[in-house]
Amino acid sequence: MPILPVVTLATAEAELKVAGPGEPLEESLPAPVPADRERWNDYGIGLLLQGDLRGAEAAFLKVTEVEPGYADGWINAARVAIVEGNLEKAQVMLDEGLKHGPDLALAHFFRGQVLKSRGLYEEALNHFRRAHDQYPRDRVVLNEMGRVLFLQEKHTEAVEVLKKILGIDPEDLQAHYNLMLAFTALGRKDDAERERNLYLRFKANESAQEITGDYRQAHPFDNNERQRIHEHASHYRDPQAAPPGYPRTAGGP
Repeated sequence: MPILPVVTLATAEAELKVAGPGEPLEESLPAPVPADRERWNDYGIGLLLQGDLRGAEAAFLKVTEVEPGYADGWINAARVAIVEGNLEKAQVMLDEGLKHGPDLALAHFFRGQVLKSRGLYEEALNHFRRAHDQYPRDRVVLNEMGRVLFLQEKHTEAVEVLKKILGIDPEDLQAHYNLMLAFTALGRKDDAERERNLYLRFKANESAQEITGDYRQAHPFDNNERQRIHEHASHYRDPQAAPPGYPRTAGGP
């Protein structure tokens, strides 16, 4: 057997501080530094995308502790509150975020969402417009503007805004839906029917859940992977005990 050379490419050392007997754990922890804010913020965004609202809120509040002047921490905490439907809490968080970042488009966008949910349409539209001024090709902002104009019964203005979205993405589902409503309100039946057909063409195929149902029931491992929040069982002591579709590796703790 040949003897292959071993070359050390890099080394690293770390010193861990461990709490002593009777010493509170908090006192042994290092003080947070501003650089930690990005890690906590990214962690919170990941949890939010997974639907773990409690964990995401805790992470974003940690960001505000590490650096209270960092507007994104407050804004992202407000996003969690909006998803939860706690508009008062979201408003408090957004007020703090706008205090530290008065021109942030993201803060104005979410402020607009809160105001729209409260029925304050004109104020909401003002905030959406401030976000739109910075990102004129943002389809989400334009859709919100078009929706608010429709709710204000300014249907012609709503159509003008929503058509801008189709100039960016002709398959935007929300734009086609809102245009269908606006054209219907204007009595433009042919245009409304065209938008209805486009909406049905581009919307998700809801029957796909039924089509894949039998397969997912027979393959729990694959079904587990499609869940937004899930755990992995990597080993089974008895390979025959593993459900169909799971790795049948013997051993494990």
